[in-house]
Amino acid sequence: MPIFEYKCSQCEKIFEVLFLAGHDKNVVCPDCGSSELKKLISAPFLPSSVGRPANDDIGGCCCNGIPGENGCSPGSCCGQGVEQ
Repeated sequence: MPIFEYKCSQCEKIFEVLFLAGHDKNVVCPDCGSSELKKLISAPFLPSSVGRPANDDIGGCCCNGIPGENGCSPGSCCGQGVEQ
């Protein structure tokens, strides 16, 4: 079910419309009732896990967050530097 975002040319309100399958919809501005609308291009929603390997365990650092433990070096899995 796609959600489209529109901007009214009359009152400049930005709003979203959910389109259900099989339903034709004449879109009008919910504030002023104008049909002079511009369809906007919205950024897609991507979960934070997109692009990460499926077996990537969040928080599964080899050093358990303690720099220098288990051979963890600065900039490796824990992303921390060794304190000096």
